[in-house]
Amino acid sequence: MLSRLLRNDEPSVYVQAAWEDVGDEALPRPPLREGLGTSHLKVSTRVPLAQAYFDQGLSLLHLGWGPEARRSFAEAARLDPELAMAWWGLALTRGAGARFAAARADAMARALALSEGLPDVEQRYIVAASLLAEKGPSNGRHAFVREMESLVDRYPEDSEARLLLAGFLADGYEPDGRPGQGQPYAQVMLRELLRTNPDHSGVHFAWVCTMLPSARPEAARESALRLPKLAPGASFALLASGRLLGRLGETDAAYRVLEAAVEADDVYLARESLPAVFAPCAELAMRLLSQGCAEAGQYSDAQTWARRLRQRVESAGGEPQALLFAATTLVATHLRFGFCRAAADVQLEFAGELTTAERVLRDGVRLYTRGINALDGGRLSDVERACVALEQLQPSLSEVRRSEGRALCPRDVARVLEVAENELRGSLEARRGDGGRAEATLIRAWRMERRLRASGPAPFSRPARETLARARLRGEREEKALELARALVVERPGCGHFRLLLAEARAALGDRVLAVQDFNSFLDRWRDADAHLPELRRARTYVDGRGRILRLVHTTEAPFPVPPDFRPLEKVSC
Repeated sequence: MLSRLLRNDEPSVYVQAAWEDVGDEALPRPPLREGLGTSHLKVSTRVPLAQAYFDQGLSLLHLGWGPEARRSFAEAARLDPELAMAWWGLALTRGAGARFAAARADAMARALALSEGLPDVEQRYIVAASLLAEKGPSNGRHAFVREMESLVDRYPEDSEARLLLAGFLADGYEPDGRPGQGQPYAQVMLRELLRTNPDHSGVHFAWVCTMLPSARPEAARESALRLPKLAPGASFALLASGRLLGRLGETDAAYRVLEAAVEADDVYLARESLPAVFAPCAELAMRLLSQGCAEAGQYSDAQTWARRLRQRVESAGGEPQALLFAATTLVATHLRFGFCRAAADVQLEFAGELTTAERVLRDGVRLYTRGINALDGGRLSDVERACVALEQLQPSLSEVRRSEGRALCPRDVARVLEVAENELRGSLEARRGDGGRAEATLIRAWRMERRLRASGPAPFSRPARETLARARLRGEREEKALELARALVVERPGCGHFRLLLAEARAALGDRVLAVQDFNSFLDRWRDADAHLPELRRARTYVDGRGRILRLVHTTEAPFPVPPDFRPLEKVSC
């Protein structure tokens, strides 16, 4: 999917991808593999094996697996040096940015030089790609789209051209929910491709990626269920499927698919004799598994996945950026359940020299967890100091040059810290009884949260809207809290924390009938949750008729059991 390759739409766990610094001619020969889909575009070659490798490269290109697609295109070029379309593929799979501009330009020049006398359709493919290679995905966007539109108009039966165009146009959504410039256009083309190419893994992958950030992810449910069967060897496809199923609340199905993504990466690494740092998406899948377990109330399992992630990263050499991603996953797991002391105890010291972005992110996580711990203990002056320190960290990132490739971007770190600071400050203002100011601060945090890039680090703070809803309950604005809780449940129907919030808002309004229904819905979502969690006790107490109004979680409640491997912890009281 071109938008993924050209716009860096996925988080970067490791700084380097496989084969990144290896020239096209020196790339090791890949095997012809099954389980990657069945793309086919007839190209001008008399070498059947070159055609087979070209088709495999095309399948991998559609699935967003750039490094492996490049290997396949390089092998096609070795088998038939006159195959212009192989060099076309090599130019596209180098992605965007100045780092590989020379390699991209060289491959494109070879393709153009070999294109004379080729069939018109291949020449059109090459001319369109040359506009991207020359001007980049931003400046060359209009020209590339126009050339691809001409190709599609001239050859309407060429599904591969339509899929490439749709994959490039899938722009996602703006923070206010409006579709990006090419998003509706891409959706129209993909719907037609789904009808005419129901077994094309690239079409289903593009459709899942296109609908995942939309308000209608259920439209891609069937594609998410089919992808693991059509492309079981492509971890990117499995990851996309698991993410969409998780968003739809199909927790068990998402868990199985994400586990399969980790296994597919491990099989790939073993077959290619590659270190774990070159796993395409196993680490991200493990982060999502930890988050999914947390949403289902499985605190122990969420910790297990977070610790497995950290062990995996450490065994691979302990690259600081990857260690930070793993550490923040464990911190976020503890905070999600209110165990703030455990979050503060997560080890954040790493060997080696950190970049400015890495150091500031680490310090920001420390300050935030320190602030949450102080808030839980009622030490409001310490919370204020943590907020000020978080704010003072951000200017140090503004002078750092923006990173290219997969390295942690200073601007992304600044955005994540800004969200954390405002969420913490809003919680502090709510505790002080300044409801109006808390409302404004938390709404600002929510808006900032919506602007976080997918390619940046995951936020480690609590969801701003959930904190806002609880602040509204504290300020006796139950109707507004209920409205927000409903929206959260619609967005993440599988998240038990949001369903519990909805039930508590109903209870605060005195609507016992609907509150009991929502508490039961929460208990059903958390049917496999850890038995010691106090949320379960509160829900059962209300359902059994022993509780009438539940507004907030108070630290004055009766003691509750805690995991045996932690010292006694307290629940967050806001």
